[in-house]
Amino acid sequence: MLEKKLHFNYKDIFLAPRIGLSPKKICIFILSNLTGYIGYWVLSFLAMIVSNVNIIEALYDYGLYPYLAGNDYSTFSWIIFYFGILFWLYCLLISSTAISSLTIRQLRGEHFHSINEAIDDALKKWKTILFSPITFVFILLSLFLIGSFFALIGRIPYIGSILLAITYPLYFFGAIFLLFTFLVFLSSFLMLPSLVGVHNEDTVGSVFQSYKILYNQPWRLIFYNLLLLPLIVISLNIFSWFYETGFAMINFIFAELIGSTFSNVLSYATSILNIDFILDNISVLQNFTFQLKTISLDIIGFFVFLFNETTNLLVSTLPDLTYNSDGGYITSIETVSGLIISIILIFIYISFISYGFSILAVGETIIFIIFKKLIENEDLIIHNSSNNSIDDDSNNSSIDEPSAKVLGLSTEDE
Repeated sequence: MLEKKLHFNYKDIFLAPRIGLSPKKICIFILSNLTGYIGYWVLSFLAMIVSNVNIIEALYDYGLYPYLAGNDYSTFSWIIFYFGILFWLYCLLISSTAISSLTIRQLRGEHFHSINEAIDDALKKWKTILFSPITFVFILLSLFLIGSFFALIGRIPYIGSILLAITYPLYFFGAIFLLFTFLVFLSSFLMLPSLVGVHNEDTVGSVFQSYKILYNQPWRLIFYNLLLLPLIVISLNIFSWFYETGFAMINFIFAELIGSTFSNVLSYATSILNIDFILDNISVLQNFTFQLKTISLDIIGFFVFLFNETTNLLVSTLPDLTYNSDGGYITSIETVSGLIISIILIFIYISFISYGFSILAVGETIIFIIFKKLIENEDLIIHNSSNNSIDDDSNNSSIDEPSAKVLGLSTEDE
C-alpha cells in the first residue's frame, strides 16, 4: 500500500477537511460526544439536586441543555458540574487519540483499521491521556507554591529584604517559566492526542514533547492553527448547507404527500430539540468566561476572548433544522413519532459537530507529523511503515522458518 506524500509545510493542513470527512472518524466522535453529553447531562442535574433544586422544574426549564448559572448553587454542586465538563473533555481527548491513530494509518495507506481497534488502542493509553494534563497542573501549582514560599521569606525582619533582592532574578525567570508552562499546558490539549496516538508517548514523554514543540515551533504552531480554524468553519458551513437542503427537501415532499400528520410530528420533534435555546443562551458561557477574565491575568483574558469569539463562530455554522406547522391537535401516535424523530435529529446534530472535531483532530495530527519532520527530521509515515514491515516479516518468519534463521544464525552456528 502506498503512503500519502506530504509536503511537510502549511499545504498539508488543507488535507484535514477531506481526510476528516470519514464515516469511521465521525462515528468515533459521535460515540465520544454522546458519552460525554450523557455524563454531562446527568451530572448537571445531579448538581442541581444537591442544591435542592426541584428536578421536575429543572427538567422543564433546561431540558436537553442543563447548566449552572448564578449564586444559588453550593460549592459541591459546582464541583459536580465542572466534573461533568471535564468528563466530556476527556471523552473528546480519548476519541481524538483514536482519530490520530486512524489518520497516521490512513496516511501510510492502511485503510482497514476498524473503529473498535482504534478505540481499543486509545483506551489502552487512558492513563497517559488523563495524567499528562494533570502533570501540567501539578507543575503550575508547584511553581506557584514555590514562588509564594520565597515571597513569605521576604517578610523575615532584616534578612528578608536582602534575600529578596539577591534572589529576585530567580523569581523573574521563574515567572517567565511559569507563563511558558501555562502556554504549553494550553497547547498540549491540541498536541496530546497526536503524541499518544501517533508517537505512542507515555506521560513523561508527552509532557516533554509538548515543551519541545512549543519551544521549537511557536510561530508555526500559531500559524497552522490559525489556518486550520477557517478551514473548519468553511467546511462546517458547507456541511450545514447540505444538512439544511436535505432537511428542506424531505419536509417539502413529505408535507405534500402526508399532510398535517407529518407537520405535527416534525414540529413537535423540533420543539423538543429546541436548538434556538443554544443560540439564545450562548451568552451564559460567555458571561462565565468573562468572570474568569476579570479575576485573571491579561494573558488569560486574551485566551478567554479568543475562546468566546471562536465559540460564536462555530455555533453560527449549526444547521437550522427547525420546522413550524400551523398547529392543531396532535395525537398520541404523533407524539411518539415526534419523540423518535427528535432522537434522530439529536444524532444528526451530533454528527455535524463530530465532523468539526474530526477536522480538528486530523489537522492536529498532520501538524504534529510536520513538526516531527522539521524538528527531528523524522518522517513518521515512512518510519512507521518500515516498522510494520519489519514486524510483519518477523511474524511471518517465526511461523514459516526455523528459529535459527529468524535469529540470524546459520546451521553451522547451531
